[in-house]
Amino acid sequence: MGLETGPGLRPDEAVGLCFTCRWKRPTTNRRGSTFFRCTRADTDARFVRYPPLPVHACVGYEEAMFFVVLVHYTAPLAAVDAIRPAHIEHVERYAREGVFQAWARRDPPVGGVLVAAAPDRATLEAIVAEDPYVRAGVARAELVAFNAANVRGAPRP
Repeated sequence: MGLETGPGLRPDEAVGLCFTCRWKRPTTNRRGSTFFRCTRADTDARFVRYPPLPVHACVGYEEAMFFVVLVHYTAPLAAVDAIRPAHIEHVERYAREGVFQAWARRDPPVGGVLVAAAPDRATLEAIVAEDPYVRAGVARAELVAFNAANVRGAPRP
């Protein structure tokens, strides 16, 4: 089922447990609809490949790992700002897929901070490597893992 949110409905409410599960693999089609695939279904017939959303209970649910991504600018701010629209598009894409939970430019503007949930470090490293800032060489990223048990409630705007 695709991710459809109504007025006032956050993505984590529309998706349920899958939004922060380490086993989910989001896919966005050409029309912009995002679908959440359960990779546990690949090896265990008890799980549905594309479960009806929102999922409120699941015996296979495991919390994804949480990270803080510290972005450090390596080029003058004018060069960074020239790429910023593509960077924001990248961040918003992965926010729709449940990876980036919160983000902001640091103050003073020497980089940025992103809060991320990912099944593992390698998955997040691949997503960060695709970031237009990193690809253009105007920033480097530092990933810091932290204990998801210390997260209280869903991040809200």
